[in-house]
Amino acid sequence: MTETKYICVPEPDEETFETKEDGEEQSNAVQEEQKLQHEVEDTKEISNEDQNVETDGNNEDSDSKASETAGDDENKYILSKLFVHSQWLSVQSPYFKALFFSGMKETYSKEVVMKIYEHELQAHLTLIEAIYKLDVLIDKDYHLVVQVLALAHKYDVRHVIKKCKYVLLSTTPSLDMCEYCLREIKHLSDMADIYDMLETFLVKEFTPIDKTWTMEKFTGLSKAALRLLLKSDSLATQSENTIFVALMKWVRLNILWKARDKCDLLDVLRFEFMSVDFLYDVVQHDYVAIEMPEFNEYLLKGLAYHGFSQIRLEQLEPRPKKRPFVADAGPTFSWVIDNELEERLSKIPGKSVVSSKFWKQGYPMQLFLNYNWADLSKCSFYLKILNMTSEACLCVSYKVKSRLFTSWLVQGEKILFTAVHSSWGKKDLERNEAHRGYTIDVWVEIA
Repeated sequence: MTETKYICVPEPDEETFETKEDGEEQSNAVQEEQKLQHEVEDTKEISNEDQNVETDGNNEDSDSKASETAGDDENKYILSKLFVHSQWLSVQSPYFKALFFSGMKETYSKEVVMKIYEHELQAHLTLIEAIYKLDVLIDKDYHLVVQVLALAHKYDVRHVIKKCKYVLLSTTPSLDMCEYCLREIKHLSDMADIYDMLETFLVKEFTPIDKTWTMEKFTGLSKAALRLLLKSDSLATQSENTIFVALMKWVRLNILWKARDKCDLLDVLRFEFMSVDFLYDVVQHDYVAIEMPEFNEYLLKGLAYHGFSQIRLEQLEPRPKKRPFVADAGPTFSWVIDNELEERLSKIPGKSVVSSKFWKQGYPMQLFLNYNWADLSKCSFYLKILNMTSEACLCVSYKVKSRLFTSWLVQGEKILFTAVHSSWGKKDLERNEAHRGYTIDVWVEIA
């Protein structure tokens, strides 16, 4: 039987943590002191009844005390003892085999001391317990399972690694779980199945991306989660243009402008499948994208793709893969005209109320509505495409359905929108004055 001591140091402050990353000793971060004893019985089961608190200092009777300070207030630690079979650990882990049978001091000593952070204590105890009894992992919180997975990787306890992965793959994922896993396993090898599970979850969570990219849960993603989502071949969209504006919004909100020249996320985009007009009119002028590394190379690759002959396209290696297409299940945008907006329209005829911004294939748009100042039974309705550059042009058609209009359906023919003529609509539409509170549904098509 070997006695393993875990000396647990509390989490360092931010400055100490940065020093730790530079290679300095973790023990410099010692903050707090208590002592715990945990015993693993010879039956290979950990019994909570055998756990007791050991103390040092003036009183030598550990059975009569719960805790006692060891050392001064500036240098505190937590000591936890485990009594384990060295041979059993060696069978399960090449790390422990080398530790106990390589001729080092641990080969001849009945005591092994390992210094860890205080927050890692439970994971170490659970790892040792899982080496004896794998099923203890089944009902554990995913935070603990991921921590044990990382430790099992560190100590090369392969059957515990498999069990941790099984438990995680059997768990219904959430965004919090996804983010935690990505943060904790980023340095671990052979995690392809975990990444596949997380990717599948993210794709499902953010489909349709044409709607969800404007939500807070998208802009709140970590860089790792964003990369996993946008790089996925399973992520369906109406247009690659949408993926571009989604990424630019995330970068704008999450990366300081001084750091954007190091933000290496443009590789998640497929410039080849953005429309050539969008590349020329929008992408090349985007102030966020311009600051990102290798932007000009990616832009040129996208533009060149549209100019290549079919023979040249067939020779490309690797050949770019187009994302799956997802049709728009409902209207492009639904505008709710509540009582407040209705009152504004009635009180100030001729003055338009404006919808919130919405998007179609990467292009921002808004709706305008006003009641005729000379005849309140009539109204005007317009669609405007925003941020049109001087050379930009876009052929668009749309239709509108609403109880507001006596004709119920307003159909617009294909119109060429430019910087000068960026809005188009209908004047003097007959409206139903009896209706208060209604929705205007708009379907937009880009030729």
